Amino acid sequence: MSGYAVTAQFYDAMAGAQHGAVDAQISEALTGLETAGYPVVDIGAGTGLTTQLIARALPEAEILAVEPDPAMRPAIMTRVWSDPDLRRRVSILPMTILAAPLPPVVSAAIASATLVHFSPRERERLWALLAARLSPAGRAVIEIQCPVAQDVPETRMATAQAGQVVYRGWASAQRIDESRQHWRIRYVAELDGIEIDRQRTDYVCWAASAEQVLAEAGAFGLAGQATDNLVVLRKAASAG
Repeated sequence: MSGYAVTAQFYDAMAGAQHGAVDAQISEALTGLETAGYPVVDIGAGTGLTTQLIARALPEAEILAVEPDPAMRPAIMTRVWSDPDLRRRVSILPMTILAAPLPPVVSAAIASATLVHFSPRERERLWALLAARLSPAGRAVIEIQCPVAQDVPETRMATAQAGQVVYRGWASAQRIDESRQHWRIRYVAELDGIEIDRQRTDYVCWAASAEQVLAEAGAFGLAGQATDNLVVLRKAASAG
């Protein structure tokens, strides 16, 4: 897959129709967070949907929206620039979280629809980074998308409509090995029942269960719990 070059134009339509339950969980996981003047990091901010969610949940927080894919960044830039509140608080960083110039302390990090792009070695580096940068009262909110690598028959992801155009997305996956899946995605746009656009893309994702995340992160002094589709991590008491 060459990044999100195909998916970017359909991303908001599909995510808006299928990600509402997880978004609600993320908002709940951020409830009561005291940022203490430290920024919140949106890891793999994409088109800015989660960035916007964070801004609503934490109305005083500075947000670092880290997005490496050049196909996704125009959407988040437009979203941020068109909203005076976001424009005041959101900084868009055009690189991976592992290469981002983060401040020494952050109050939270959110990885929504992102962890599947991290190899096991990259996840280790992520846990080390979070352990080093999270404030004592900070938390990391990690979405678990692919807990196991397995075959998945083609399934309708979502249907959405803008004006008279109906957008549909389908996804299927093949297991590569115990850690990886090869996903194939297709998108169709129809006007009055007539197909006007069809696009396909594919990518390889890394599987990681909540149990794996807790074990891996625990080796770096992070502790937490799994709730629904999320793992919420904090610095373990002994880690300071």
